[in-house]
Amino acid sequence: MRSAFNSNLKELDIMSWHVVERILIIFYENGSLKKSQITLKSGLKYNTCMRYLKWLEEKMEFITFELSPDHKNIKSIHLSSQGISFCKNKILEKINVNKNLNNIFLFA
Repeated sequence: MRSAFNSNLKELDIMSWHVVERILIIFYENGSLKKSQITLKSGLKYNTCMRYLKWLEEKMEFITFELSPDHKNIKSIHLSSQGISFCKNKILEKINVNKNLNNIFLFA
């Protein structure tokens, strides 16, 4: 039991929330992408990007893999309905709040 708990903590330490947000925004803005396209747009190494994508699909259920007809390869990847909702309600809302804060002028 304790080792399972420690492995979950290790997994969370490895994932950067900033990178997760960046990947989700890329999917939100571009729709369905191939593995090489998301790797290029995210600026991550291929193996690192695949680790994030696997985590986003298996643990968070924010993305969906569309498989080839033989179910051996990933044809494309896109946001799931949960991923779209999360982007709209959390990430984009946070971006809009930050933009509004930058436009506030304080007078002494």
